[in-house]
Amino acid sequence: MNFKDSDINDMISDIDEKVNIIFRHQMLMSAYQSIPRDYDLGFFMSELEVHSLGFIENQPGITAKQICQLTYRTKGTISSMLSKLEKEGFIEQRKNPENLRERQLFLTEKGEYISRQHRAYDRKMTCDYLIEVAKHCTPEEINGFFKMTHYRSEYFEKVLEQEKEIYKKHSEEK
Repeated sequence: MNFKDSDINDMISDIDEKVNIIFRHQMLMSAYQSIPRDYDLGFFMSELEVHSLGFIENQPGITAKQICQLTYRTKGTISSMLSKLEKEGFIEQRKNPENLRERQLFLTEKGEYISRQHRAYDRKMTCDYLIEVAKHCTPEEINGFFKMTHYRSEYFEKVLEQEKEIYKKHSEEK
């Protein structure tokens, strides 16, 4: 896309306010995601747990390493979570016949049910959100938000990898 200097100046005007809006959004989403929810079985699960069930449902046989990559969580965090999900009867871990040190993940019937419940919950919450936002924004603005969010995620995936490399090099120098 081609931008004129005036377009760039307009985009970065009130940059401190924009930084604060983004930070507040991230903090609210972090708080929202940290609240465990009941998905109709009488117990509560975290967003990380239930979305991991969704990853397993969408890709039966996925590995813990792949879930680490999808969620940007450490091996220890994911390992602990998977042990809990297995103990609670949501998943099964099976040895990969092609690599016996690796375990593949599969949902149980209970895990499939929770994953479906969560998907319905997410769809409803997103629809409710879109209806609320439509009171203040045009469809073009709403679609623009999702487009911006997509490219923002791509940008920060690159930044995250760069920052990890910098930290790794710094740690090795000590």
